[in-house]
Amino acid sequence: MKFSTIFAVASAIAINTVTAAPAPVAEAIANPVKDLEERANNGANCKYSAYWTHNEFKVITWGPWAQDGSYGRGLLDNLRGQCGVITNWEYRHRSDGAGIATFKTITINSPKCAKDAIWLASGPTNVVLTCTLN
Repeated sequence: MKFSTIFAVASAIAINTVTAAPAPVAEAIANPVKDLEERANNGANCKYSAYWTHNEFKVITWGPWAQDGSYGRGLLDNLRGQCGVITNWEYRHRSDGAGIATFKTITINSPKCAKDAIWLASGPTNVVLTCTLN
């Protein structure tokens, strides 16, 4: 096969691939400011109480990640992945649109694992915070 034939076929494939942008990419390009504004408003506050056998957490969330209708499922999934066993899980919405998660964990390093789970769950802007002792 000649080099010119291979080059022509490769060029045709590349042109067809580049011109067909996926719908989410085209939408993000068409309206980048709206996406950035929504993502920039994610936030959280984390407080915990330490006991001999467990730690109790209260996490207040706000922004799009708190109002996605999942009732904290993404946060709970990430807490389980980072902290292990989570007990007494509760998530509710406040009238101002914020969410409140309360839970217990027996993990020794639980403030850090809770912080890491919040960071993972709040993507794509990822809330950076410290869980403070009550």
